[in-house]
Amino acid sequence: PVARFLTFHDLPAEDLGFFENNLRFLKSKMNVITLNDFFSGSLSREKINVVITFDDGFKGWVTNAVPVLQKLSLPATFFISSGFVGLTREDGAEFMRTNLLLNKESNPNTTGPLTHDDVRRIVDAGFIIGGHTLNHCNLARMIDNTKLKHEIIEDKLRLERLSGRKVDYFSYPSGAYANTEINLTDILRDAGYRGAVTTVSGFNSATTNPYLLHRELTRASMPRVVFRARVYGNYDAVNKLKKFIL
Repeated sequence: PVARFLTFHDLPAEDLGFFENNLRFLKSKMNVITLNDFFSGSLSREKINVVITFDDGFKGWVTNAVPVLQKLSLPATFFISSGFVGLTREDGAEFMRTNLLLNKESNPNTTGPLTHDDVRRIVDAGFIIGGHTLNHCNLARMIDNTKLKHEIIEDKLRLERLSGRKVDYFSYPSGAYANTEINLTDILRDAGYRGAVTTVSGFNSATTNPYLLHRELTRASMPRVVFRARVYGNYDAVNKLKKFIL
């Protein structure tokens, strides 16, 4: 059995139609599972298993994504940079510009940061939350071991205090998982994480490194045909063919 992990970020209201239609496709054709299901081996052999994830910590999760997920009875995992949570409009805009590299002018519909109550609401609704560093740092570029550990561990502790739940899974900000000077896997394991996800395309199976799990970058506004190709792996095949030809 194989699993496809999908990555969403913000979900503004104008993208809800695409998002809900694509999730309805997942519900009808795929076996949508939780990260806990994947790690316990509870997978279908008849269908592609799909894990839905979100990165960063946007307000649009609670106003738009969660209601659709609940309506369709679909699970998801939300990876949160806790330093983004609870910021004012101005500070949130600055965090998005400097840490998430999102320019408000080119992303006018960005929904801004979650509040502390929003995080609790996500957990109380039965969804999983995961770590994403305190300030959405590029871990591949950090050379200070103490600061790097603080980003990972403090984020985990904050999320656990805020949610009252154990945080078991981690998402590398910007998918940056390879640090030539510091072994990130050892730090994540020592911090108590069971696994971590990248943004490297591909299917996951029981043999995939649990701290280097593959995920597909998927926009909430992705057209149906493109979204389905991404889920089935057609996009991977095209990319491999391009590399072979070139």
